Amino acid sequence: MVAKNGSQCMLHKKARNAMRGHFAITLLVLLTGAAANAAEIQGVITDWRCTENMVRNGREKVLQQDRSCSLARNPDRAEYGLITDDKKFYHLDAEGNKKVNRLLHNSPDKDNLRVILTGDVQGNLIKVTYASIL
Repeated sequence: MVAKNGSQCMLHKKARNAMRGHFAITLLVLLTGAAANAAEIQGVITDWRCTENMVRNGREKVLQQDRSCSLARNPDRAEYGLITDDKKFYHLDAEGNKKVNRLLHNSPDKDNLRVILTGDVQGNLIKVTYASIL
C-alpha cells in the first residue's frame, strides 16, 4: 500500500510540475502578444465624425466646407480621431478622448494639433495609455 501511495504522490507531483510549466508558457505567450499590439503613433487630432471624410478629401478642404469639423471654436467633442501622415486613421478610446481633450485645451492651434499617442492598437481603435504634443 505504501508503494502505491508513494507512486501516486510522485505522479501528482509530476502532473503539478507539468501544469506549472504549461501555465508559464501560456502566460509568456499572452504577455508577448499583448506587447506586440502596443504602438506609438503620430498624427493630427480630428473630430471623429469628420475623420474619414478628411482622409478621403483632405483636412483643409473639409475644414473649409464644414466648419463644425473645426476644433478651434469648440475643442470639446465626444470622440476624437487621429490621422497619420500616411493617411491611416484611428479612433480613440474613452481614456484617449480625455487625454486629447486636455491637450487641446492647452494648445493654441487646435485644428493642427500634432500628437504622439502610445497604447494598444486593435484594428483602427487605439486604447491610449499616454498622449503628448509633438
